[in-house]
Amino acid sequence: MTERATLVLAPNANAWTFEGTNTWLLAEPGSDVCAVVDPGPDDDAHLAAILDAAGERRIVAVWVTHAHHDHAELAPRLARVTGATLRAANPRLSDQPFTDDEVLRVGALEVRVLWTPGHTGDSVCFHLPAEGSVLTGDTVLGRGSPIVKPGRLGQFFASLDRLGEVLAPAGSVILPGHGPALPHPVPELERRRQSRMRRLDQVAQAMAEGVTEPEALVERMYPHLGPELRDAARISVEASIVHVQTTHVPALSDPVPN
Repeated sequence: MTERATLVLAPNANAWTFEGTNTWLLAEPGSDVCAVVDPGPDDDAHLAAILDAAGERRIVAVWVTHAHHDHAELAPRLARVTGATLRAANPRLSDQPFTDDEVLRVGALEVRVLWTPGHTGDSVCFHLPAEGSVLTGDTVLGRGSPIVKPGRLGQFFASLDRLGEVLAPAGSVILPGHGPALPHPVPELERRRQSRMRRLDQVAQAMAEGVTEPEALVERMYPHLGPELRDAARISVEASIVHVQTTHVPALSDPVPN
């Protein structure tokens, strides 16, 4: 995908993951070591594909953007097989939780940790300053919108603001956890924001008209949605209801388990 990021697509395609989870190998060109971000599901074929993509490079670090199983399930096994260090923001996965703005190094490669809660309470992104790319996990998808649970929309908007600042320089690119890369990140971030704001406006309008039950709002806002995505729509609607009712934007806090 870029000079320093190689994509290995996990074989877990479904309505929630699109084509599958994007597993990323990060390394400085010519380096003999690399890091793996979001190893994905615990699948023998995917493990073999990751090791094959690493080639002669040693995998010395395994990092996850958040603890959902489609991103993190293989992480402990991959770390054991390779002897790599496993890091995550969630203390259930790592006894060395990431800290915001922490600088990680794999050989000559420098990677900056960005604390970006919203999709989950333990979401982080990884910024590669040398090329302007940011691995966003599920905070920003290649298309569509991530689930944001009730009480986290304020955090999600704040995380989009932060990513907008980091990705402002020309040549920046989003490398998401699912879907295609986004080479024009700032307009994409604004599009994601406006999409959420439109949904908030729809919820506020419906509530003003007396429609307040989540299921009724799902029927009103997503009339043609397939059954496999109704749970996701309900969670998003519930998050919008809480946001409209409270009109409070939570401050960023320390990472917490999902």
